Amino acid sequence: MKALRVPADADSRERLLHAGLAVARRAGIKSMTVRAVAAEAGANLGSFVYHFGSRDAFVEQLLERWYAPLFAGLQPIADAPGDPLEHLRQAMLQLVRWLVQHRGFVAHLVLDAAAGEAGAARFLASLERRHPALVLQLIVQAQQAGRLRRDEPLHQMLFLMSTLAVPVLMFHLLGQRELAPPALVKALTRFSTDPAQVETRLGWALCGLAPEGEPA
Repeated sequence: MKALRVPADADSRERLLHAGLAVARRAGIKSMTVRAVAAEAGANLGSFVYHFGSRDAFVEQLLERWYAPLFAGLQPIADAPGDPLEHLRQAMLQLVRWLVQHRGFVAHLVLDAAAGEAGAARFLASLERRHPALVLQLIVQAQQAGRLRRDEPLHQMLFLMSTLAVPVLMFHLLGQRELAPPALVKALTRFSTDPAQVETRLGWALCGLAPEGEPA
């Protein structure tokens, strides 16, 4: 059997991943083809097959590469000693900043999963053990420290996510699909994405979750 020859261009794998993310940002993962990625990277199809083997494997590695910086930034916050409520605050702010930066791609990811893109669906299904698990860990720690009221942690996470993260995607999709008056979408987008407004809303949410009689 003839051995598979290693492409001469040593950084072609990185160029393909970078190109794949650029293509996916523009059109979504479902519309991303191997030929489009190779053309964007200035690589041939043989190089793509050598490095990734299949489109499914490429999508998996692409999503992991894109997501890794978020988890890498949140993990030290969750593991650090100190006030767990402050750690929860920092983690939520970092999460929303990341979501604001990547909201177009995240919207594509959700819509692609709903439309049957297997790689996108598998990635979303894996989120249970990723950053939501860290947020739940911080909520439990804050409850145990007496900094949040004792209640179902998953319900409290839902409250925080619906207050901070969901509006970012919702108003992005409303604007992209022209499903609401542009002036209204613009105003609500500012409230949902502006760092100062996000921090204000997080403060309100944590005050609502504080033990009775105590400010968060």
